[in-house]
Amino acid sequence: MMTRPGLWGWGVGITSVALMTALQAQEQHATPSLPQATSQAAAPQDDTAVFTFTSDEQMSRFTQLWEQRKGLLTRMAVLQAYWNEEQALLAKVNQQLLSTYHLDPNKQYTLDAGRKVLIERETPPEQPPAPASP
Repeated sequence: MMTRPGLWGWGVGITSVALMTALQAQEQHATPSLPQATSQAAAPQDDTAVFTFTSDEQMSRFTQLWEQRKGLLTRMAVLQAYWNEEQALLAKVNQQLLSTYHLDPNKQYTLDAGRKVLIERETPPEQPPAPASP
């Protein structure tokens, strides 16, 4: 039997793969793909060239940079999905604390196990930022 963290890991992994696949499909529709080698006869005449590569090495560097960008976008999408999942879980936990224990999630509490009570603590006032020293 898998533990809860194990199941969570599998769920995040499966979600990550699904999101990466969806993002790659979306990116292929939303952004131009890498330039493909085509013959002059096959290229439409109304295309406007935005950059002309002077060498294969320059085109290779561009390809590496473009692939790096795609990888960054994919990782950012996975992180965003993970963040959204955690935010949803936090909202669910906060709602459970409110409905079951009548606790305001924005306040601080201390558990007194001896008396079996929760004690609301004072929230410290926000301190103004300290002036930067020269």
